[in-house]
Amino acid sequence: MRIRKSWLLLVCLLPLQVFASEYFQQLGWTSEESRLSGLLQYPEVVEQIYQENGEQLIWFDLQQGSNLEFQLELIQHAGFSPLMSRQLSYLQFYRKSNRWFEYDLLATDTLLLYLNYAEQAKLDGGEWYFEQKLDQPLTPSLESAIFATKRAVANQQLTELIEAYTPDTPDYQQLVDTYLHIVKHHKRDLPGYQQAGLIKQGDKLTDRELLLERLEVVDVDLTDVRRDVTYYDKSLKPAIMQFQRLHGLKEDGVIGPATLKWLNLPLDARLSTLALNAERVRYWPADRNTIILVNVPSYEMTYWHDGKTVFESKVVVGRKARPTPLMTTNLDTLILNPTWNVPWKIMVEDIIPKIQADPEYITQQNLEILPKWGSKERIDPQEIDWDNLNPSAFPYRMTQRSGNTNALGLYKFNTPNKRAIYLHDTPSKSLFNKPQRAFSSGCIRVENADVFATRLLEHQGLSGKKMKGASDKSNKKIPLRKRIPVHIIYQTAWFEEGKTHYREDIYRLDTFSYTKG
Repeated sequence: MRIRKSWLLLVCLLPLQVFASEYFQQLGWTSEESRLSGLLQYPEVVEQIYQENGEQLIWFDLQQGSNLEFQLELIQHAGFSPLMSRQLSYLQFYRKSNRWFEYDLLATDTLLLYLNYAEQAKLDGGEWYFEQKLDQPLTPSLESAIFATKRAVANQQLTELIEAYTPDTPDYQQLVDTYLHIVKHHKRDLPGYQQAGLIKQGDKLTDRELLLERLEVVDVDLTDVRRDVTYYDKSLKPAIMQFQRLHGLKEDGVIGPATLKWLNLPLDARLSTLALNAERVRYWPADRNTIILVNVPSYEMTYWHDGKTVFESKVVVGRKARPTPLMTTNLDTLILNPTWNVPWKIMVEDIIPKIQADPEYITQQNLEILPKWGSKERIDPQEIDWDNLNPSAFPYRMTQRSGNTNALGLYKFNTPNKRAIYLHDTPSKSLFNKPQRAFSSGCIRVENADVFATRLLEHQGLSGKKMKGASDKSNKKIPLRKRIPVHIIYQTAWFEEGKTHYREDIYRLDTFSYTKG
């Protein structure tokens, strides 16, 4: 529906484009051969702006044009908008060809496009950054964008206008600063660093200087690293470990395949990652008052209360075949010693095959079989012909009784939503020790869930006595006095503690943007 509306809009704009083209041809600014009329997104508005400006050029200050082009360059490198990339390419062409009238008109029109994008990204960014590329004209320019542009033109404040529509959060600016830092290295065209096998402290290095340059790209601290040796010495190990930490790898100081892969990541790919994640900042929640934020690629969760971080935790998220969806929901209830109603897909694909392989599995896991949800009746598993059962034809439902073996652990943090995604404890504590933690079937497992539960109740003003149910093993629901927003986001690059961190694109959502076409 969105695409069809966009095409209808394009058809509706065609007469206006011709009209605007004739107007600027009469001024002597364009010719019949110019492609400008096919590039303008808001021709009627552009004509109006120039009429009100006394038919004078607007972008006479080249710095203003550079500021606009840089914002478009970030979007181009992010890879999600062929439309923006096309506009930037023509702006660069007109500028390099000294075709200043066409440059001026296209810059004004593209400024309106950028302002519209910035306004709509707060709502539609999730679609552009993860689902469907921005390659069709946006709806007619917003009145607020038109008014702001006219005022900026009148006051010669185009740079200030661009800045006003660009995120001013530290998250955004620090990613952009890192982007500019890597651009400097990109121009040097660094070769890849090569080695054979695992390399650890004391081993020879094929090209230590190149290795240090590769570490410098991501701003690893090399202050104390010796420059007068060619092997892997003691002073180099902290730098390698810092590099591994910045990329979510095991911090062992050994240069293995995973570390080597990140070392040799093409700089163009790093720039794309930084640009894309910078643009995603427009979509993620800026408010950090009272909120729970789960970043899937970092396998981490943070809980803010009254603007302060009160709990941080490692999490386990959905594996590639069953990804955790990006969404916004609300945490409204803490459930102690929960039972688990086994989802159909998990029952069919995971549990029934395990029962068929080992009939004792159903007893070991405290599973019960129900005719349907809500029924008090229980089906005797011995009455079922498991050997000849087609899992997808299983006519019953399964639930797991509360207890230490329950898949949800001892705590469930309920977040009602259509996808049945929520946060919970887990009996599989060892998974939190792994650097990559995509193992669940979509829900989010929280390390130190007992601490998280205590923090929630404390900040809700609920008595600690409410937690008594956790020790007496009874199933108990504790409604929160105020729901807490939960945002599940996807950031593969972010700034933290003075450094930019990178993570694997586990669901290939960045690749969606980078793919051309």
